[in-house]
Amino acid sequence: PQIVGFLQNLDQDLPFATRSLMATSDFFGEYWWVVLLTPVVLIVALFSARKASDRFAYRIDAIMLKMPVMGKVIRKISIARFSQTFSALFKGGIDIIKALQASSHTVNNRVLKVGLHDVESFVKQGDPISTALNKSGQFPSMVVRMVRVGEESGNLSEVLDQVAEFYTNDVDEEVQKIITMIEPSLTTLLGVIILWIAVGVFGPIYSSFESIDF
Repeated sequence: PQIVGFLQNLDQDLPFATRSLMATSDFFGEYWWVVLLTPVVLIVALFSARKASDRFAYRIDAIMLKMPVMGKVIRKISIARFSQTFSALFKGGIDIIKALQASSHTVNNRVLKVGLHDVESFVKQGDPISTALNKSGQFPSMVVRMVRVGEESGNLSEVLDQVAEFYTNDVDEEVQKIITMIEPSLTTLLGVIILWIAVGVFGPIYSSFESIDF
């Protein structure tokens, strides 16, 4: 901001980088409170809308599942929680329907909750769990195959524990990849901002030097 007056008095057409930099500086200087409050207002509005409307919450959860990286992580976390809870309940002697109902409470995503409700309905109609999981369309084929093997071998609880362990480890790896990606992304962003400031500030100054007759 201290150099804005100097740039404006150079008596020359300022390049786009300089004009955009000055406009951004003016905006943040005058509307800094808008910049700070906007994310807070959006987050509060989003959570309020999710609580007020199940349809809106379902759509948001569907969008989250389709996100490039986080969507897979959310699905894997939900499958790991469901598998671990269902395995513990089934191993403890709880019948399949009650185990499915209780396990669905560990899943926060509404799309997956609806899928588990469909699984429960299919099982009530006489389908094996693996077939019900496949019909729901919300579980990867690997999970369906492993559950089918567990049903056929009579080791469903052990197989579900393996599914939960596999996805838990997979989620840890995905999170580490995301963290690894964040650092170079932030470095690149910071470099672009610094380059923008350097070009916007020093570009007109060097141009003014070229027009001076010595």
